[in-house]
Amino acid sequence: MVTKLAMASGRRLLVGMLVLFVCDVIGGLLAVVSGVATWGEAWGFDTAFTVPLPVGAVQLVLAWLAARNVRPPVGLVAAVVLGVFCLISLMFGLFDGDLTNVVASSGYPGGVAWGVVLSVVTAVVGVLAVARARRLYQLR
Repeated sequence: MVTKLAMASGRRLLVGMLVLFVCDVIGGLLAVVSGVATWGEAWGFDTAFTVPLPVGAVQLVLAWLAARNVRPPVGLVAAVVLGVFCLISLMFGLFDGDLTNVVASSGYPGGVAWGVVLSVVTAVVGVLAVARARRLYQLR
């Protein structure tokens, strides 16, 4: 029973992170298609439209490590780090002014609404990461 619950929490985290990664890619594509960003700007470290793609890739790897049950200490650390990443990303998304100033004034159609979607999905992944960390901590 415990193993099934542990696997389920890992699977939910991995699926949630995959959804977030796809949303990050879509956000960059929307910025490029609307003409407010180049290919390099859309997913680079200077982006105002989504998380930088390398950061998203690191988050995806962390979710994968946290979802695995092979080495719980590694999974626990990965889940905690992913939760912190999500919190930082959420705080930047809400308070750095990119959504309210840069994206809103850039002519990016639906940019603020898309930013809200990304923030909500990021928050969900963060909650799933914390839940996964808690489950892995209990299993030690």
